[in-house]
Amino acid sequence: MKYTSYLSIRGVTFTLLVMALTVASLTGCGKKVIVTPQASSSRGAEQTLSYKARAAYDSGDYTAASTLYDRILQQPNLSKAEKRSAWRYFALSTIKSGRAFLGLQALDKWESTQPGAISTPEWQDAWVLAIKQLPPSKALSILEATYSKKTNPWGLRANAALLLAGVEWKKGNTGAALTSLEDLYSRAPNTKYKAALERRLFTELNSIDEQLLATISGYLTPENEVTYPYSIVLLEKARRAAGDEQNWPSAWAAIERLRSLGKLADPTLIDAVLAPLQKEFGEPTQGIALALPLTGPYGSIGWKIVRGAGIAHWQLTNNGYNFALKVINTESATWQEELAALPAGFTIVGGPLRKDVFRKIYDRDLTEKHAFFTFLSSLPVGTEGKDAWRFFSSPKDQIQTLLNFAQFDLGINNFAALYPNENYGQHMAQLFVEKAESQSDYPVLTASYTPNNPQGWSKDVKNLLAQSDQENKEIQAMNGEIENASAQARLNEQYEDMPYNPAFQAVFLPDSWKNMESIIPHFFFHQEDRAVFLGPTLWEQGLSAGKKLESRYYKLAVFPGIWNPFTPTNASKQLVQAMDDAGLGKPDAWVGLGYDFIRLAAGMGSIPSDWDDDTVNAELASAQHMDWSIAPIAWDADGNASENLFLFRPSRNGFVPVNPETFGKRLATVRARHDERIQMMKDEVDTKKAEELGLTIEEYRMQRNEAANGTQNVETADADNSGLFSFETTPGTSQ
Repeated sequence: MKYTSYLSIRGVTFTLLVMALTVASLTGCGKKVIVTPQASSSRGAEQTLSYKARAAYDSGDYTAASTLYDRILQQPNLSKAEKRSAWRYFALSTIKSGRAFLGLQALDKWESTQPGAISTPEWQDAWVLAIKQLPPSKALSILEATYSKKTNPWGLRANAALLLAGVEWKKGNTGAALTSLEDLYSRAPNTKYKAALERRLFTELNSIDEQLLATISGYLTPENEVTYPYSIVLLEKARRAAGDEQNWPSAWAAIERLRSLGKLADPTLIDAVLAPLQKEFGEPTQGIALALPLTGPYGSIGWKIVRGAGIAHWQLTNNGYNFALKVINTESATWQEELAALPAGFTIVGGPLRKDVFRKIYDRDLTEKHAFFTFLSSLPVGTEGKDAWRFFSSPKDQIQTLLNFAQFDLGINNFAALYPNENYGQHMAQLFVEKAESQSDYPVLTASYTPNNPQGWSKDVKNLLAQSDQENKEIQAMNGEIENASAQARLNEQYEDMPYNPAFQAVFLPDSWKNMESIIPHFFFHQEDRAVFLGPTLWEQGLSAGKKLESRYYKLAVFPGIWNPFTPTNASKQLVQAMDDAGLGKPDAWVGLGYDFIRLAAGMGSIPSDWDDDTVNAELASAQHMDWSIAPIAWDADGNASENLFLFRPSRNGFVPVNPETFGKRLATVRARHDERIQMMKDEVDTKKAEELGLTIEEYRMQRNEAANGTQNVETADADNSGLFSFETTPGTSQ
């Protein structure tokens, strides 16, 4: 035992000797360092104090830690590293023990001993905690000064802005606070800082009461709820709502909407909220059904819709959505029984495609159980937004798109409608007249033609132009643009072969493209090349065949459509890619319709079995703001749908999208050339007449105008010339 102790003592002595020699070698040759017993005892005491302070801090006894670090800082001969560490933990422990003013001073000392500490999350988190402990008036002055100081790190200024927002919304200035946060986020230098803003705001919202959160949530809209700071407000609102199992499906839908549509810099925030909730409640099961013809004359269309729906379902389930998709063939003998047997979880049904099928659904009261989103252009009066919803463009959508383009992009307010004398043409023309007259305050000139009598179409076009030309003269006279209408008419008689000058600048032609290839050229035959031709979506069918056109007739023709393959959206790009990967060819409007319907229905969340129209309309208000593959559909608060359609124009090999600016320039060029041509024709007539009279063209025009207005003194006129001005004179003048 003694031997062992002796070896241990010798070992310690040897170790100390080696350490002393090592220190001597590091401090320079020949320089001796003498460690006195007193100095060794002091250093040991300091180390013991440091260990105790750190132990107190790590155990959460911040009051004791603050006191111990204060004692350390009073020790002489501290190294730079020791001072830096002591000020750091003194600041942190002092703030955590609730002494904010002293803690803020300590933070400044920490920064002075460790330049750059102010930019670290640890320093800034401590600063935020200290500010929260201050009286509101004192905190406000510090926050404003910190945010205003441009030399402060951006992260610190951002924290100050966030805290200022908290002060503002507690004072009732909620809208201004949210706007400030929105602006702050847009100025964040990179994704890291944006993520920090998201986390900080989420932490702040966790601590506010229900009443204040409800006030802030009142500023959420379908348009802003997926962008900062509103996305973080929605996340916190959904997190709290999910605590009630009854609200879990709608909360889950809101969080999933943020996941799919949101633009969070830190998407892990969503996972952190969602994971524990899903562990507790599970994922809500949502069912969506489609009622479509899969056989018969409309079967090919039905299968296209199903194809797009299937791709959307596959993509969504791979991204965490949990819902079933069931398809019912409305051409089968049992389709009504299958629809009636759908469980309550299948609240939303897409379809049907035909009006007679919807009538059977409605008569059987199936619309009471399920919310039908029909692929119909119209629904029975009084049912839209209440008993069913429309997921398709209407004739009014087509007309509205055309009128908006004509009025707001081209400045046209005078219209005509030339329509085939059958049900479709009459209906479309009536809708056009009603909408155009209410929107422009000008009467619409209308004329019809017999669909099966193409030999008479040229005369029909000529009659429309002649009728409108006369109306134009009457309008000019009524507006004072022509002082003497009858005199103007007599002047125009001198130009017998001049083109008509119709009152309208655009004409609506609700007929198939096949008939347009005959009718539109008749306008040019009758020398009207300035009219803008407005067509229905029906034109697309004929133009899709890819037959080469005499495009010179159709440069001013436009028509609307719901699918744009030329300038795809992100959603349509994903659809195109998915179909290409699956070897399914290229999508079209029907495929896009099915694709967007499933995505919209999934975005609406789990609609309860006891739903009503207000419930569906409320969910639509939010879900409709998605990235559409087809022309976007919007529903108003009452559930009435409208679709903002794409615009196309015929081209040599089909059709292409309309560029409004380019189209407007082309129209201006055509009008200018038309006016030049008319003037040349008039000059030729006047020149010929003047030569016959032996007058200059100016003299001829002056005498002719005087005669037309009844002011020429015919008695003094050359007898040989008077017969050429065969105008009636005004009363009191001699013949």
